[in-house]
Amino acid sequence: MKIVSWNVNGFRASLKTGFLDWFEATSPDVLSLQEVRVEWEELDLATRDELTRKHDVCWFPARSKKGYSGSATLTRKGLGFKHTKGIGAEAYDVEGRLIVSEGPGFTFIAGYFPNASTGLARLPYKRAFAQDLAKVLKERAGRGENLVVVGDLNVAPEDIDLANPKTNRSNPGFTDEEREDFRGYLAAGMRDVFRERHPDEKGLYTWWTQRGAARAKNVGWRIDIFLVSEGLVERVTDAQIHPDQRGSDHCPVSLELAP
Repeated sequence: MKIVSWNVNGFRASLKTGFLDWFEATSPDVLSLQEVRVEWEELDLATRDELTRKHDVCWFPARSKKGYSGSATLTRKGLGFKHTKGIGAEAYDVEGRLIVSEGPGFTFIAGYFPNASTGLARLPYKRAFAQDLAKVLKERAGRGENLVVVGDLNVAPEDIDLANPKTNRSNPGFTDEEREDFRGYLAAGMRDVFRERHPDEKGLYTWWTQRGAARAKNVGWRIDIFLVSEGLVERVTDAQIHPDQRGSDHCPVSLELAP
């Protein structure tokens, strides 16, 4: 099973840079999109038809502000996933943050994690989100569920996960508090399988600022991350970052699971 995640930084913008061609060529079994920033009904009929031709679509835009945030999960028809919009917490669900998809063999929790924002204005909100999600993961894992979590987590876990850790120490996405909350996911039983397979390899990033030719210089951050529960780790056959794919300031990440 091929699972892919991509923060498209505006779905309508991604359509203008070849998203549908990428979608057809990649042919994911499960796809999470973040920052869709558009209502399903605002997409043209041809686009909706293309997205639903082979996949069931759960589209979860933000209700709090038009053109903001939002996520989507697409699963190949016949796989039997049941989608739920949100985790039952209005503070996060109103922003279209997470979709929970229960399927055969594992539960897929995916979406757009909060950004701490300029001046760390939303750090308390982001911390509450992370801590509440960790509780959800621990509860589900405690019931024996296998879990795959993915999205734009908006945090670089360790120094190796960004090009300039020293100068970003107190900036959004690399504060001690956010990194501590990431470790909370690990304490809940999740594994960062990509980093485990590339423990000392630098320069592996998924997001680059659009300023200063950062992408061309590979001055980036690894903030789009797959987390897998213990019971699924042995089924992971591949975990990759796809930095050559353009169309957003993020690149896709992928995970493959054996049956």
